[in-house]
Amino acid sequence: MASPPLPALLADAHGFSLQIISLVGELWTGDVREVTLPGSEGRFGVMAQHAPLLGTLREGMVSVYPVEPEPPLHVYVSGGYVEVQPGRVIVLADLALRSDDLDQARVQAAGDAARSPMAVDFTDDGYARLHAELMHQRTLQLRGLPWK
Repeated sequence: MASPPLPALLADAHGFSLQIISLVGELWTGDVREVTLPGSEGRFGVMAQHAPLLGTLREGMVSVYPVEPEPPLHVYVSGGYVEVQPGRVIVLADLALRSDDLDQARVQAAGDAARSPMAVDFTDDGYARLHAELMHQRTLQLRGLPWK
């Protein structure tokens, strides 16, 4: 027995155009099958032929699922607005960073912190010896043994 035909509205619902724009310019554009957004009242998803909507976004991740079989893209937004039309979605973000850029920024910040003067001071031999001695004395104190 053949399955019933899909309604015309769903039969053409293969994807839609998505644009993510921040204050510094367009961050990403392309055809997607789904996008999930951090709405001000909670996360929500948009698929093709979605009813028109104008909403506010809170800080969070926008997850983009391209039409082509490829991994999803995640974009951090600090807030903004979204306009949804049946064939197009526009995200207007205050600040937007792709997840790979965000990961690179975290790596850079960690490297900078590791090379900071404070980190260098806390990793020299004298500090390590002092820290080991203090830990030894604290262990003796917790066990009720006299300090040496």
